[in-house]
Amino acid sequence: MPAVSFPAIIDKALADYHDQIGVELDKHPFADELRGRDSPDDVLKLLEDKANAFEVYRDGNRKLINWLSPVVRVIHTLSGVLGEAIPLQAAKAIFVGVDVLITVLPLTFSTDAAKGVSSSYDALADLFECIGNFLKRLRIYTDIPLTPSMVDIIVKIMVELLSVFALATKQIKQGRFSKEICEEAARRERD
Repeated sequence: MPAVSFPAIIDKALADYHDQIGVELDKHPFADELRGRDSPDDVLKLLEDKANAFEVYRDGNRKLINWLSPVVRVIHTLSGVLGEAIPLQAAKAIFVGVDVLITVLPLTFSTDAAKGVSSSYDALADLFECIGNFLKRLRIYTDIPLTPSMVDIIVKIMVELLSVFALATKQIKQGRFSKEICEEAARRERD
């Protein structure tokens, strides 16, 4: 039996996110859009619609959605493998956190600031690349029987993803978002 209470950990992560960003992930409109979306492709389609706002500035560049794909697929796999050990709310909270993150960036720049959106787009794609690469390595553990300790670690990693998304969103809102956020994510991964 795991040594921690997963609902308590997830509730704290949601409260921390709300304190930092001012958004209640479980009450966000995107959470409603996720209802009945049971496959990674369904979630990616919803997120792709949001990412299209960037593609106006990037001549249809699909870099962002290409790097979002492993994040969504691995989180979906992890939530499926963990089954009863972790509520689906954790995976959905991460997907809503991604939606908030990719939605807030174009809103922070005026339409004449395409260069700012473009460089922030690159930084955001780099962040998702970094997280996606980490999660792809973590996915290996879904092929073996999970121990309570491993379940505990996976849940904590999912919660940490919310923290990284909150940090990135906060930096975007403050106009300070840059490639350093990926370095911060990599540091958190090592810790």
